[in-house]
Amino acid sequence: MRILLYNPDNGVTRNFMPHLWMFLLQALTPTGHEVLLMDGNAQPVDEAGLARFVREENIGLVGIGAMTRMIAKAYRMADAVRATGVPVVMGGPHVTELADEALGRCGGPRHAGSVALGEADETWPQIVRGAVRGELKDSYSPTDAGDAALQAAGGRRKAYAPQALAGVHSLCNGSHAAENDDSGGPRGGEIRVGQIP
Repeated sequence: MRILLYNPDNGVTRNFMPHLWMFLLQALTPTGHEVLLMDGNAQPVDEAGLARFVREENIGLVGIGAMTRMIAKAYRMADAVRATGVPVVMGGPHVTELADEALGRCGGPRHAGSVALGEADETWPQIVRGAVRGELKDSYSPTDAGDAALQAAGGRRKAYAPQALAGVHSLCNGSHAAENDDSGGPRGGEIRVGQIP
């Protein structure tokens, strides 16, 4: 099966840092599948263009990840892909917190056939196998793969390098990592970190 992992553009700037989730899931995809990566920040595409790409490239599954600031675009892109008949699985921080929104359980339209909650490191192979069988579940969480992943790892959990960003408002004691001083310039290297609740 050909799989497309798509990250929508951030809608703010053309300067971006590549999102590592696509590379990680590509590496964790079971053998026998081809994974294509498309980051909207590097390769802008609209809904019609993405739907056309999915049809022309014979894509069998699309994974879309997004943070809250990109979710409106992510939903539009997911809707365009689903209109082609190709299943869409969505993940990322926004979908993890508001899975019912992506699944259309809040009175709005359903944007995803399935959602991946939390880190998809353990569940991605399970999602791909479900897509191949045409049996995607509504949602997958890391506990879904717990026992099988633990056995496959010889009784030990696999560890992956975490992805992090500086200046996350809610994790930094209410302040951003780089604040401006009275002169309007950034304070040299000052970072305030609070305890994560």
